[in-house]
Amino acid sequence: MKSSLLPLLAFTLFISACSTNQKSRLATTGIGIGVGAVIGAATAPEDERPELHAMYWGGILGVVTAVAANYYFNDEKDMEVMRLENEKMKAQLDFFQNGPATLLKDTKGPADKKYFQSGKARIKLYKIDQWVDEGPNKKYHRDQMIEILPLEKSEQ
Repeated sequence: MKSSLLPLLAFTLFISACSTNQKSRLATTGIGIGVGAVIGAATAPEDERPELHAMYWGGILGVVTAVAANYYFNDEKDMEVMRLENEKMKAQLDFFQNGPATLLKDTKGPADKKYFQSGKARIKLYKIDQWVDEGPNKKYHRDQMIEILPLEKSEQ
């Protein structure tokens, strides 16, 4: 009986080399069952059936290791890492798409009376580095941006 449980123990150790939390939990539970079965069969009294002791010990140790594995292989750590990586990638994408703007010129000048009552506006010229998607096959590059703001009464 003891030698027939050896392949089961070897198999449970083999499946423990997994990468995800779910597989790690299952592998740990399987190892617990296997180890419990070996302990139960090895410690069974001579006048009792060793396979029943193997089942009892395997079940008890399997449940204990399953509960411990659920706490140890917690998904919250992985979710937090994924959330931080997602935020970092969003920031990099935003920087790539919108780039920093550098103010080149800030002047006051004439503006269209259709848009500005006073006919004067504050004009800011920025240097930017921005790629913009135009459809699935086109991108174009923006290198300057102009901002036209109405003058406040105190600035006129």
